[in-house]
Amino acid sequence: MNARVPAVRFLYAGAAVLLAVTVALVAVALAPYWVNDSVSLTGGSATEEVTVTVADPRAGAVTVDIRVTPRRKAEGGPPPTVTLQAVLPTAGHATPTAPARFRGTGRYSASLHLMTPGRWVLRVGVDDGRRGDRLDFPLAVSG
Repeated sequence: MNARVPAVRFLYAGAAVLLAVTVALVAVALAPYWVNDSVSLTGGSATEEVTVTVADPRAGAVTVDIRVTPRRKAEGGPPPTVTLQAVLPTAGHATPTAPARFRGTGRYSASLHLMTPGRWVLRVGVDDGRRGDRLDFPLAVSG
C-alpha cells in the first residue's frame, strides 16, 4: 500500500497543475472583457469644472457622460444648457452639435456617432444664460 501512496500523490499533483493551467488560460482568454476602457477627462473655466467620460472610445455610436460642477455656489434658476460636438480636425469630420440630456444635478449625457478612428476633439458647450463657455477635450478613438 505504501508504494501506491506516492503514485496517488503524483496524480493529485498533476491534476492540480492541469487545473491551474486551465484556469490561467481561461483568465487570459477572457481578460479583454474584464478591462475597463473608459476615459475620463476634466477641464474647466472660471465658472465651472467639467468632466467628460466616454465608456468605450471606439468608432461608431458612443455615449458621453458629462458632469458640470459650478466653482461657486449656484444662485438658483434652471440648470445650464450643455451641448456636445465631436470634431476630427485632421480629416475635416465633425458631428452636428447635440444637446446633452439633463440627468440630475450637474449630470448630463449625449450620444454621438464617431465615423472613424483618430484623434477627435470633444467640444462641450455650457451656457447658464449669463455666460457661455466652450471646452475642448482631446479623445483618441480606436477602431
